[in-house]
Amino acid sequence: MSEVFSPEWGNPSLRTIIEAEFPEAISLVPATPGWWILLLVMAGLLLRALLRRRKRYLRDRYRRDALAQLATIKSQLGAGVLEAARELAPLLRATAIAAAGRDTMSGLQGDTYAAALAELAPDQDCLPVTELQRLAYAPLYEVEGLDMEAFIKALERWIQQHRAPHA
Repeated sequence: MSEVFSPEWGNPSLRTIIEAEFPEAISLVPATPGWWILLLVMAGLLLRALLRRRKRYLRDRYRRDALAQLATIKSQLGAGVLEAARELAPLLRATAIAAAGRDTMSGLQGDTYAAALAELAPDQDCLPVTELQRLAYAPLYEVEGLDMEAFIKALERWIQQHRAPHA
């Protein structure tokens, strides 16, 4: 078998070049204790941020559940089931109790209830509490004439944006 590349093959001036040797590999492990301390502090801050995010996620579970239930009510109303409108006021009450506590919200009615809801979401317009209460008990033929989309949007905005006094 013949050689493909003979020793005379290629550029003759490159034959005298000697390859440079590479230095030893540099370790990526920190050599001083300050870097280890900084690494521990950064890991601690990351852990703290993750724990706070998890706590916030668990704390806002009631909010996600209320939005899911509101979406179900909205789809039922879209399908023509007017009986679903009766669930809007209890949904708001349950969400407010979950946000502010049973002691604060359970005994409130009328204007004091509306003021308490407005206090939880001061940057928003007042919720139509009296109309929502009327929806819960009004005959179904009266429900047809109401703007349900506006009620649902107001409730959704309140559920998303209210600020509960969490401990």
